[in-house]
Amino acid sequence: MFNYNRKKYRFLTPARKSDESILDRPEFMYPEPKSAKRQEDTAGLWNYLRKPRSETGSTALFASLVALLLTALSFHSMIRSLGSPPLSTSALVLSAVLFSVYSILCGLVSFLEKDRSHLNSCAGLSIGGIVLISWLITMFVGM
Repeated sequence: MFNYNRKKYRFLTPARKSDESILDRPEFMYPEPKSAKRQEDTAGLWNYLRKPRSETGSTALFASLVALLLTALSFHSMIRSLGSPPLSTSALVLSAVLFSVYSILCGLVSFLEKDRSHLNSCAGLSIGGIVLISWLITMFVGM
């Protein structure tokens, strides 16, 4: 009478007994286009495969991160010295400016590479540009 709360366990059997995938059956297979017509058939399709990254774009990103690190070190040195920084701070500033110019050039050159991912190029170009503009503004305000 009160057996409706009791759990009933059943051992389930697998639906298929072989290791063959259902997608391997002929009714689910899509016919492959011929090699001559393949480019015409896939002209409007989007390719979801990853493109290889641009090597000069990665170089641009690395150089811009070095420029950002040198900028942070030089700002820390300026703040710590209370306005009269040592000569090594000027060397840090010049190195940061040179690295940012190098990252901008590498970022621009990497856009000439075809069939490559330009994500690192955009990041390196933007970070290098921000560092260079910040140092140019700092130098013009200091004059």
